[in-house]
Amino acid sequence: MEFTSIEKQAVISLLTAIVEADGFIEEDEIEFAEDVLATIECTDEDIELGQQMPIIPALVTIKRMTDEQKDAVADVIVAAIVADRVITPEEVVVFDYVSELTGIYDIIK
Repeated sequence: MEFTSIEKQAVISLLTAIVEADGFIEEDEIEFAEDVLATIECTDEDIELGQQMPIIPALVTIKRMTDEQKDAVADVIVAAIVADRVITPEEVVVFDYVSELTGIYDIIK
């Protein structure tokens, strides 16, 4: 799946929000995030800017993605939530918020 630099940064912003949602950052979550970053070929600059990107611009960027890209982002979000084998209410809230505002719900239904 191809993503522009700004799209990669938006994915990183979302991953950061998911990983930090429950207040605990587990080693499994870090390893998963590193795998995603390698898979979508993020540069060090993408990572730095993505971690600094506020959630609203990230959501706007993802909302503008193609359905195929949104489907890939949904897979990443779900996998990030289950990476530590614990699904917390905070993670579910972030998933619902992101999915609703970006149109991902329409894709995964």
